Amino acid sequence: MTVERAFEAVTAVAGRQGGLVTAAQLERAGVDPAMRAELHRRVLLTRVDWDVFEVRGSPTPPIDAHPYAAWLALRPAVFAWERPGAGGDVTADAVLSHEAAARAWRLGAPSLGRLSFIAPEPLPAPRATRVLVETLRPDEVTVRGRLPVTVAHRTVLDLVRGHMDHLELRRVITDAVRLDLVDLAELHRDIVPLAAAQFFFPTDGPEFARWFLPELDGAALSPRNARALAALLRPGGPAG
Repeated sequence: MTVERAFEAVTAVAGRQGGLVTAAQLERAGVDPAMRAELHRRVLLTRVDWDVFEVRGSPTPPIDAHPYAAWLALRPAVFAWERPGAGGDVTADAVLSHEAAARAWRLGAPSLGRLSFIAPEPLPAPRATRVLVETLRPDEVTVRGRLPVTVAHRTVLDLVRGHMDHLELRRVITDAVRLDLVDLAELHRDIVPLAAAQFFFPTDGPEFARWFLPELDGAALSPRNARALAALLRPGGPAG
């Protein structure tokens, strides 16, 4: 196989995966390790993650390439269009979650160690990746670009359960409300029961608002979240 033919085979696969491809997928496409090394030497392929490569001219922004590469690496020999969930049920496959999901939504700037995924079944986790086994509801998952990710509401709840640093959590919640990615009344309702287990934040409306949303300008919010913030700030008033 010539370099030109190999690159054609690579782009045929990567073009359906946001410009990314795994080493195992390359072998399925007929590109052996020696040819892969030659494509890498010519800077036609760039390593993004462990055995995941990006094709020159990839349309995927760098901030999204790493989590998508990690997602591909969870099932390295399976093309994206063959994976569970490719037919429409995105909960059937691994879903980006926790801090990595917050970054995907551009919420705050959370510290990022391991990338977290939630999957309905155990999966081998590459280095710097963890897979939590849980069945998500369809309303808890969406797709950003090509990557399944927990919706902002579920993402915030996971970060609360995970004892995220208060200042980081404040920025995440503030951005989620400001960008209208969550319904503040519903978020407050669902966070309150978690307080009993967390013991580190207030749940009363005004105190909750001062704790998590001290810099939020109600005039800049969507109507639903402006109403919810006003309700929170009323002494003894519930969000709703």
